[in-house]
Amino acid sequence: MTNLLEAKGINFAYPSVRVLTDVDITVQANESHVIIGPNGAGKTTLFKVLSGEMFPQSGTVHYSGENVTGLDAWQRVHRGIGRTFQVARLFADQTVLNNAILALECRERIAGTPQGRWWRLRPAPELVDEAMARLESYGLAARAQDRAAVLSHGDKKRLELLLTLSLHPKLIMLDEPTAGMAPDDRRAVVEMINRLRAEEGLTLLLTEHDMEVVFDLATRLTVLNHGQIIASGDPAEVRRDPMVHEIYFGKRGGHA
Repeated sequence: MTNLLEAKGINFAYPSVRVLTDVDITVQANESHVIIGPNGAGKTTLFKVLSGEMFPQSGTVHYSGENVTGLDAWQRVHRGIGRTFQVARLFADQTVLNNAILALECRERIAGTPQGRWWRLRPAPELVDEAMARLESYGLAARAQDRAAVLSHGDKKRLELLLTLSLHPKLIMLDEPTAGMAPDDRRAVVEMINRLRAEEGLTLLLTEHDMEVVFDLATRLTVLNHGQIIASGDPAEVRRDPMVHEIYFGKRGGHA
């Protein structure tokens, strides 16, 4: 398989603590690659480095064959990397429908598609129709006129995923996509992610704590501990790795 994302020799440290040490990781096209590790292992920092929110002190990040190490997050978004967050980032005071429309308008502007002379005053009718269709497919159509701020935690995460996918990314990075969800919401999100990956040919890179979710989603599994990768490969094989067992069930653990 072709590597869509490839990071080599990633090092990142704050003044008082080293967070990532010589991290190498690849994400192959069309796979669902899940990163796990104890709290403080460096998962979120690695995500920020890969998405362009932070720059490594050393190492390189390549996406689709291009060196993107020095590119900001918005530049990587324009190249096809989508990202969600542990706490959903939405236009909280806008309606759910307006959130969906804004994402579609952003997609059109990135693509340089003409939007008509009135786009500054009102959205194009075809974008409104597309936004409603997307809300319907995500089970959010009934909340279209509600402010995003009043949505449940699960619905906020669904809406954030909708906004991210509206930009048609090739790679989507999901940071704890089911964190804080009730069991029913968690199952619904897992089903939706698997459906979207199958239907839209997405490549996924995720962090996740819930082991049931991990093994429902992962086609490849990487374990990070104290800022270093200790195992990576087929989920079933990684699950049997003695060091992984020691980290999760023995005396060895990640720092806080």
